[in-house]
Amino acid sequence: MSVDVNTNAIFAMRHVGEELQRLRIRAGLRQEDAAAKLNVSRYTISKIERGRAFPTDRQLRTLFGLYAANTDERAAIEAEISQGKSYGRAWWEEQRFRKLFQGDSYRYFYVEDAAERLSVHSGTYVPGLLQTPDYVDAIAAFGQKQESAERRDVFREARIRRQAVLNGKNPVVLDALCLESAVRAVVGGASVMREQLQHLVTMASRPNITLRIIPYSAGAPSVSSAAFTIVDFPGVDNSSVVSQEKLTGETLHDDPAEVRQVRRKFNDLASNALPRDGTIQFLQALEKEFR
Repeated sequence: MSVDVNTNAIFAMRHVGEELQRLRIRAGLRQEDAAAKLNVSRYTISKIERGRAFPTDRQLRTLFGLYAANTDERAAIEAEISQGKSYGRAWWEEQRFRKLFQGDSYRYFYVEDAAERLSVHSGTYVPGLLQTPDYVDAIAAFGQKQESAERRDVFREARIRRQAVLNGKNPVVLDALCLESAVRAVVGGASVMREQLQHLVTMASRPNITLRIIPYSAGAPSVSSAAFTIVDFPGVDNSSVVSQEKLTGETLHDDPAEVRQVRRKFNDLASNALPRDGTIQFLQALEKEFR
């Protein structure tokens, strides 16, 4: 797990949301009832209870009264909110990143940073956490050619800085799959792709990283290009999250049934992939073709 000040912030929001939901249910109230009392939409209550935001001070006082929270319950929730807000700022909280990434695409930074394990299927692209700067430049030059150079630079910086979760004393465990087409495509030219393949071999040799290629010989699985990530957190009380890439950015889901369905999909794809050592050998042989 990538441990820094923001790792705990997302859990603080989750714990506060779960506790407020518990108090609401104990009081026999619906989300609609709480929303009406606060003069907000039901979505706002749902957002708080799902750990996506802290309530404001005024909202919290009103909810305490509505839910008949006792002194100990109030003190515990207030302390957790205070602690959660005291954590320092992460790099992605700078305005230039907040402007470029919106909604779940922005929230994913917190989710990824808090992860213990990431199970990634990147489809026709090299997994983002394993991309070299030149590879990132090449895909941004095509995929964001309508954007300004400044916005492409911010995208590049974010992509590279995210890779810090793989390093440190307690790095995230990465189990990554991608299609053979992802490593055969000459993205950025032969020299860029050669460097990318060398980087993949180096990273795939780390103890916390498993990279497996789904070869063309696997048949139908080798053209399953939909990209997704399963995010598992430390502790038995923190449910997993699925991130799926859309044209408009990341979409996050934490419904247990959906997470199970996507996990089965990942396992099906993994069963058709080359083994870890076989993938490294495959990449080494492919890299020679670019010399």
